[in-house]
Amino acid sequence: MTWEVAVAGTLHSDDLTTPRGRQDALGGSAVYFSLAAARHAPVHLNGIVGRDTVAEYRRILAGRDIDVEGLVVSESPTFRWHAVHDFERWATSNESSEPGCDPEWEPVLTERSRQAEVFFVGSMDPTLQRAVIDQSMARFIGADSMTVFIDSRPDDVRAVIERVDVLFLTEGELAALTGNDDWRRSAARLCGTGRLHAVVVKLGPLGAACVTADAIAEQPAAPVAEVIDPTGAGDALAGGFVGYVAKVERTDDAALESALSEGITCAADAIVAFGTDGLSGTRTV
Repeated sequence: MTWEVAVAGTLHSDDLTTPRGRQDALGGSAVYFSLAAARHAPVHLNGIVGRDTVAEYRRILAGRDIDVEGLVVSESPTFRWHAVHDFERWATSNESSEPGCDPEWEPVLTERSRQAEVFFVGSMDPTLQRAVIDQSMARFIGADSMTVFIDSRPDDVRAVIERVDVLFLTEGELAALTGNDDWRRSAARLCGTGRLHAVVVKLGPLGAACVTADAIAEQPAAPVAEVIDPTGAGDALAGGFVGYVAKVERTDDAALESALSEGITCAADAIVAFGTDGLSGTRTV
């Protein structure tokens, strides 16, 4: 029987500008992750959303093996994020946000989420990450992080790293965490920190790599007809990766290399449309 997956993450209303235009879209780490992971295994979602968007989120998540018992609905508005994507530097600029209901979320997992064999926590305050990780009974745990927390609260971030099996970071986040620009060497040295077995390094248009203490598996990005919106690509990569691990019920290096391939496929699906439409539809190469 396939392992089940739980996720704790965000649900955000995004105002996105890319070289391909501007559009409002609903997203968030928990949503991109869940849509990708549910291709391979049942998913239990935990997060908070405002009543202003909950109906649309339920529509986006409907028809897939995604349990939303852990979705908290607030009378406050959904978190609102504004960002401009630069396709030359593959980074965002002019970011701003309105926190909405996000500060109200209490890090309490549902019982089914606590019992899931696989758990992922999206990028958020590391204190919240640690609180939900410590509730999980999962045999395989993954986490994401952000440069803002790595720079301002490195000790809290490291406390999270010690509790997970796989860590998802961009090349820049890894450099900020380790002080080393050689991502291959710095990722390998992180492995063995607490229970950490692998680091998945997100390399943007160059693809991604899965690094363990003994091996490095590098894979190029999957080809797409046109990049429209890279928002959520990293969360989709994590969802495909973790969902595949749950499907095969294996965590050895060979399984992680195959999981990386699945993650890269999901990331490619995420970037061909604004919001989650790419993950919900069929990608054209």
